[in-house]
Amino acid sequence: MDRQKVAAAYSDKYLEIDRPQTLSDCKIEELQQSVLRGELDQDITDQVYVDFKQAMTEWVFNSKLNQVSGFDQFDRVDIVNGCTQFIDSVYMRGPVQTLKGDYRYHRRLDPDMVYSVPGYLRPGLPLIIAMPFPSTGAVHLQMQEILDECLAKEIPVHVDGAWYSCARHIVFDVGHSAIRSCGISLSKGLGLGWNRIGLRWTKDAPADAVTIMNDYRMNLRAPAMIGLHYLRNLPPDYLWTAHSKHYDQVCNDFNLTPTNSIHLALKDGNPVGVSPLIRYLEREQNK
Repeated sequence: MDRQKVAAAYSDKYLEIDRPQTLSDCKIEELQQSVLRGELDQDITDQVYVDFKQAMTEWVFNSKLNQVSGFDQFDRVDIVNGCTQFIDSVYMRGPVQTLKGDYRYHRRLDPDMVYSVPGYLRPGLPLIIAMPFPSTGAVHLQMQEILDECLAKEIPVHVDGAWYSCARHIVFDVGHSAIRSCGISLSKGLGLGWNRIGLRWTKDAPADAVTIMNDYRMNLRAPAMIGLHYLRNLPPDYLWTAHSKHYDQVCNDFNLTPTNSIHLALKDGNPVGVSPLIRYLEREQNK
């Protein structure tokens, strides 16, 4: 069936099986309209980069629903065009390995990819792993064992935090010695898939497209301006604070297992998207 932002009826046929979409809401959509009307800070100087970095860092660190530590182990932070650019920057350096159930973008980049298996990871080959993990909406159940195996096998780990901004109950230490970089974007947490923007933290980062664009102020200013506008108008943990009751109701009504990601639940152990049904309840509430 066609993807719909708001379910036409409160029915399980609107559970998204193939490609769960992220959650937006009326307030986020009004912010989008305010951007289109030009009602945002008009500063287009390099200061917008500084302001965006500071605002997003504070937004990430001020979460009351998540406990992520270890950022003090990174020595550099750069603006990225969402976690897609974060992933692309790793692929540009050579082959990588990923796990089954991770972001489908990896399969699109390499249709012949052979997924790695925890316990049998390939030594020395960089691993990109999402946190939260897309097929479960939570930190990978074997994450600690995976990181320890990577450290023993000298596998650089790159943590894709694309879903972190829409997550709850995440407890994670990005300071683990195997982790070389971590990217977090605002696409999932603030409905900004149309304006991909985020940050990448790195340890001893080699020069690449991301560092060069940041060092020479080549990043587009518009995405940073728009991201800053959203950060100033939506608090940390926004989607869970606004829609946790609707999320719980959908899970209860359709016998779904809740996850830590606002747009995802599990049905018979398989991920399904619940955003259209949450939007349906939002619409009914606002009538």
